[in-house]
Amino acid sequence: MSVLTKAIVAHSVIVSAIESKDIVNRAIKIHNLSPVAAAAMGRTLTMAALMGKEFKNKEDYLTVIVDGGGPLGKITVCADGDGHVKGDIENPVVETVLKPDGHLDVGGAVGKDGTLTVIKDIGLKQPYVGTSKLVSGEIAQDFAYYFADSEQIACGVTLGVGLDRKQKCNSAGGVFVQIMPDCPEDVLDRVETIMYAMDEMSYQFEGSTAEQVIRRFFGEFDLIVTENVNVEYKCNCNKYKIDRIVKSLGKEDALSVAEEMGQLEVCCHFCGRKYVYDKQAILKLFEKQTTDKK
Repeated sequence: MSVLTKAIVAHSVIVSAIESKDIVNRAIKIHNLSPVAAAAMGRTLTMAALMGKEFKNKEDYLTVIVDGGGPLGKITVCADGDGHVKGDIENPVVETVLKPDGHLDVGGAVGKDGTLTVIKDIGLKQPYVGTSKLVSGEIAQDFAYYFADSEQIACGVTLGVGLDRKQKCNSAGGVFVQIMPDCPEDVLDRVETIMYAMDEMSYQFEGSTAEQVIRRFFGEFDLIVTENVNVEYKCNCNKYKIDRIVKSLGKEDALSVAEEMGQLEVCCHFCGRKYVYDKQAILKLFEKQTTDKK
């Protein structure tokens, strides 16, 4: 279970941090991610988790789509206000390329000829949709630019995923800093300096909790921790939702697939769970649909 911590710093800055190793390892296991895919998807999952806990209601929901035109293809991540996050990646196994400094070339794998899109469903008639261009493909910079460009929020974002030689995540996390409108200039200058010093973020969370990371960097200020909550990789797929997908195929097409393949199988892209329907199950499903309409 990952833990997210929120704090108010100097009465004028909101700092959220999450230690997300368990979330990233769950994604690696489900999607069989290569190292560079794990880094890209792990950073996106981490940021989506931070964004999800900004919601006021548990039912509020967001979808993040990173589409940079690189070999990883499209990354889709969802999060809700109840501490659940899940994700999918178009090409989970991409050859790992290192930059000259020895770090994974996440930007090259994601690409930056594309967009970052955030869709928020907060119970209004229409969901909010915000889109910005990708500036680096490294994810953290792209989110910082998105907030400034699409939501006009002054913020800082830093994300990191560390992997061991067995391609397992040994440390991961992120910090999301939001500046309040009344933030004094001297505090803003100092916070900006601290954010520039937050490099190698994955190592900052190695053996440290989110609260410890916040205190390590912002402990010089008057700091009030306001929240410590659990966050986990959890898919909300269920048979009812999959039944609706099968119904959308139509009775004849669903039966045709079952007869040709021996069964109709629907696999959830987010968690890998398989839902299997034989001919009798399909007939029963559509029989129930007919009965419900009467």
